[in-house]
Amino acid sequence: MTTRPVFLGKLPALLELFRYRPVAATVAWGLLLVFGPLATGCNYYRTSEKPVSRENVNMLADSKLFVIHQGPATWMLRNPKLSGEVLEGTQEVLTTAAKPYAEAPGKGSSLRYRLKDKSLVLNIVHVYVSDVQPGTEDRVSIPFAAIRQIDLVEKNTGKTTASYVFGGLGIAMGAFVLIGIIAVLTKSSCPFVYASDGQHYQFVGEAYGGAIFAPAERNDFMPLPAIRPENGRYHVKISNELKERQYTNLAELWVVQHPAAVQVLLDQRGEVQTLARPLPPTQARSQAGHDYTAQLQATDHRAVLFNEDTPGSAPNEVVLSFAKPVAARHGKLVLHAQNSLWLDYLYGAFIEKFGSYYNTWAAQQKTQPAAINRQWGLDQGIPLKVYVEAGHGWQLAETIPTIGPLASRDLVVPLNFPAATTGQVRVKLECGFMFWEVDYAALDCSPNALVQLDNCHLASATTERGTDARAALAADDARHLAQPRPGMAVTLAYETRLPAPEAGTRRTAFLRTKGYYEHIRDFKGLPNLPELYAFKQPGRFIEFSKEKYRLAAQPMLPVIAHR
Repeated sequence: MTTRPVFLGKLPALLELFRYRPVAATVAWGLLLVFGPLATGCNYYRTSEKPVSRENVNMLADSKLFVIHQGPATWMLRNPKLSGEVLEGTQEVLTTAAKPYAEAPGKGSSLRYRLKDKSLVLNIVHVYVSDVQPGTEDRVSIPFAAIRQIDLVEKNTGKTTASYVFGGLGIAMGAFVLIGIIAVLTKSSCPFVYASDGQHYQFVGEAYGGAIFAPAERNDFMPLPAIRPENGRYHVKISNELKERQYTNLAELWVVQHPAAVQVLLDQRGEVQTLARPLPPTQARSQAGHDYTAQLQATDHRAVLFNEDTPGSAPNEVVLSFAKPVAARHGKLVLHAQNSLWLDYLYGAFIEKFGSYYNTWAAQQKTQPAAINRQWGLDQGIPLKVYVEAGHGWQLAETIPTIGPLASRDLVVPLNFPAATTGQVRVKLECGFMFWEVDYAALDCSPNALVQLDNCHLASATTERGTDARAALAADDARHLAQPRPGMAVTLAYETRLPAPEAGTRRTAFLRTKGYYEHIRDFKGLPNLPELYAFKQPGRFIEFSKEKYRLAAQPMLPVIAHR
């Protein structure tokens, strides 16, 4: 299933429309009627660097257009095929349609494309090579060892949608303003994180999502793919932009120096995992038998939505099958995922049932043992559970806490395979109805490469008032940086002690934060006690999600938004 219904006129529908670009422009018109006429928005694309591996070259060669960069020369490679140690194909000059998109955007930046060129632009792979051997006629051969870099073109969804919303106003607000509008509509969030690419701050994601109230304080390890040093320093901002109180205990920048051909991620415990040969699933099926294999092959915004509306309170699940070396006993599951805006809306609808009693209930949560609320979340299907098939059934490998709905991120889960496993391993993903969106999955069985890890020096931490916050953020202790009001922010600068990268190496950065937050709400009316008591039952939040979804579907016909 690659479609989901969108229903106009209700808040859940508005969230849906914001999330999916095919109808984002329609919502933008409705939102901006009070501001005046809206002109046509712009479409943006960016590139994502992929490891130079045989698996990636083979997979991309099947369906993508290879644009080859050899020094100052740029041309197309038709019918690319990797044969042994050589990438072969036919050399052709760039077509008139492809010429405007011959150069890839700079790291962390985006370029525009015309809507009519969508199928061309989003099909390009930029391949940077150091050597090309001519063959007969227009045939050429590129030694695999000469492939220096692979950049996959993908749509910059956030910036594209923002341009539709704000383009007609002529206001250079960018994606950050759209993020603010969505967050206000969805009622609940967590600290916003921005990273500097050396020139501008870019929104990266939300820190320690779901850590509501002090007992839920937790660590979060957020990849910062767009961050670049400026005058030897890395810069990050953490801000409060909603009606909530935020308390950050720790903010560390971890920089990993590693071989350029591998990708690096941190798992839920902050352990470094390297990826050299990630392979997408050979099959992905839900419990209802729907095939999601195509959705998980690449990061392309065609996600598994866990939206099969089945009776009852059981969580939704998708089982993934991967090929693996027979002798492998360990692997790393890679996911590109995020929470849904629907989940954020549901939580807001849930706490609104407390009415004027909400603040009393919130005060009680501050002293309730963390294990109680953690178990409640597990019983309601809120985290993403990862299982691996063992000889005696499914074995829980990881429970991934919420990471927020406003930005997706790469996640990695170390897996241990049972001794009896042969050339295939099966993994199950499980969560509540429409609580998560998974855009990509892969299994990497390569051993971890040697890397250098630096917990960078926090050179400065300056609040919006100009005060020094380093003491509150430098260690995991009882001190917290309090940001109790919207508009409060802290700007952080870090210095790494790593040596300059050598040839064949590069750096990947992560922000480790620890903290919690509290919503500021002023609900009216009496609490709905019968409904609130029902949420003590396992699976009730899943039922609540389905009920809300069906209720939104009743008054009007669905508009199908293809992903």
